[in-house]
This record gives sequence, C-alpha cells and structure tokens, in this order.
Amino acid sequence: MAGVGVPVLPVKKIIKYNFFNKLQVKKVNTRIAVAIEENGSEERVAEHFGRCSKFAVCEIDEQKNILSTETFFNPLAGEHGGACQLPAYVKQFNVNTIIAGGMGQKAVTNFLSFGIDVITAPGLLYKEALDNYMLGKLSGYQACNHEHEHGHGHGHGCN
Repeated sequence: MAGVGVPVLPVKKIIKYNFFNKLQVKKVNTRIAVAIEENGSEERVAEHFGRCSKFAVCEIDEQKNILSTETFFNPLAGEHGGACQLPAYVKQFNVNTIIAGGMGQKAVTNFLSFGIDVITAPGLLYKEALDNYMLGKLSGYQACNHEHEHGHGHGHGCN
C-alpha cells in the first residue's frame, strides 16, 4: 500500500468578506473520485483506470464525514482507447483527488495538470480504499508503464 501513515492534505479554505466587510473563512470540503470495477455485488478499485465501469465521487468534510456520494458511469467503459480523455471527464466533478488501481503516465500527467492529486491503490475494495484515504493511509502513485496482454494478439499500455 502506497504511503502508509502519510496524512491527508488539509481542507482548502476560501477567504471572503461578508456583507458587513468582516473577514469570513469558508471551508471547502474535499471531493474524491474512485475508479470502480464491479464483479457481481463486489466493488473494487479498478486495476485499469481507463477500463473502470464507473466513478464514485464522495464529498468529505473536515471531520472525515462522508457528506454525499454520487456515481458517474465511465462513458468509455469497454473501449480499448481514449483513456487519456477521462481526466477531463472526471475534472468536471470538481474533485481534488482520483484513486485507481493503476494508471498510465499520460492520464497521471493530465490529472496533475488539472490540479487533481493521483493515488494508486491496487487490490483494494472500494470501501477499504475510502476508509484508508480518510485515515491518511493512502497517498502517492506509481504510473503503470508496462504492457498488458488482452488476449487478442497485442498489448496496450496501462491507462
């Protein structure tokens, strides 16, 4: 497990003035997306980011309470290409962090250019990944740079 024991980054704060020109601090909740693959009723962190079936987007407050969870289906699920377009798709959900089992360097670079942190957490159930993230036990990524054989005579880079 990557980065065990590393704390989660603090919640961002927006400073603004209220009607009476008094300084007011508004806390912005953390939003994370988890790439999920389903196997029956089991939901796991998708081993291949670009081939996940859906994204769970969770909003988490400063006390580590899950305020809301939304599900967005991967429009490229089942496709063999186009995974580098997915970071822009996920960006529209206003997330701070994406969690996936594996991700190619192009996708990592795209997320980082959008200011979205990347965490790779292979082999975890969705709930385990969420719990570990909130406990500060998940951080960092390792870009996938090897070829995978998909049973049709050629490999694809991990996305």
